[in-house]
This record gives sequence, structure tokens and C-alpha cells, in this order.
Amino acid sequence: MGMPDIRILLVIAVAVIGFPLFEVLFFGHFYRREARIKTLSSKSVEGVVVGYKRAQIVAAPIVEYIVDGQTYRNSLKYYRVVRVTLPWKTNQVASDIDLMAQRIIIYTNSTVSKGNLFQDAFPLGSTMTVWYNPAYPKESYVERYSGLDKSYKREMWIGIWMLILLPILAVVAITMGMKYK
Repeated sequence: MGMPDIRILLVIAVAVIGFPLFEVLFFGHFYRREARIKTLSSKSVEGVVVGYKRAQIVAAPIVEYIVDGQTYRNSLKYYRVVRVTLPWKTNQVASDIDLMAQRIIIYTNSTVSKGNLFQDAFPLGSTMTVWYNPAYPKESYVERYSGLDKSYKREMWIGIWMLILLPILAVVAITMGMKYK
């Protein structure tokens, strides 16, 4: 047995370089956008709660805001939300929990719907502050920044390290394989 089949090497190369590269570019894009939102959202405006964006256990308020006669929408975002289901626990009311924190833990008992927590805290028609980028008002955050830049940055760095380490590991594995054939 001489050299491994070139097609096998191509498949390995695509996997070893393609996947981490995709990860770097994908999360890099979101990280840069989040970094812009975090640093450039320097002006604020009062927005109005017009609905709720449901994701997992959160019904985050959707806030409509107007800049220069143009209407935009954004929702309150969280860095991390953890749901803890305890059968003996009564459901929390909005006052039990800091819904403005970047990370929140919601305790529920499994039997009851959890939607009212956010509706109680952020009723329809109530006002919330939106911070936006004056150059590009669509880029904004509601009330306080979510901290999401940290998780995108971490994912991007994981991709960078994979981009460095995986090709080295693949070359080592292939040369070892050839040596012991």
C-alpha cells in the first residue's frame, strides 16, 4: 500500500478545514454584529410592547420603536435562560424574578403555563427603552445588552482552535497510518 486514495484525503481535508472555517465565519459574523450593537447603540428611544416572542420558556416582549419616522421592532434578549421544573414548587410571579438580568432561572411546576410571567412584567402597551445605533437604527437592544457577544466569541474561538489543531491531527494520523501499513 502506497499513498492513501486522493479522494479520501480530499474528504478528510474538507471535513478538517471546512467545518471549523464555517464555524469561524458563521459565529464571527454574529459576534461582529453583536459587538457593533453593544458598542454603537448610543442613542435611546421609548418603545412600546406590541407582543411577545416565544422561545423555549420565554415570552420576551417585542418592542416597537420609531427613529426618524421609521418603525422598527426588537425583543428583549437573554444570555441564558434555565427552566427548573419542581413539582412541589408554586409558579413564580413576575416580582420573584429579575427579568432584566442577562441570565435568568425560571422555576415552574410542570402543570402550569409559564406565559403570564412576562405578560405581567411587561404588559402590552407598556413602554421600554430601546438603545439603537444612530447610523443603523435596526441594530438595537431593549433596556440592557444581552451579553450574547460572549457566547458568539467563544464559539468563534473554538472554531479557530479547531482550524489550527484538526489539520495537524489529520496529518499526524495519516502519516502514522502510512508508517504502520
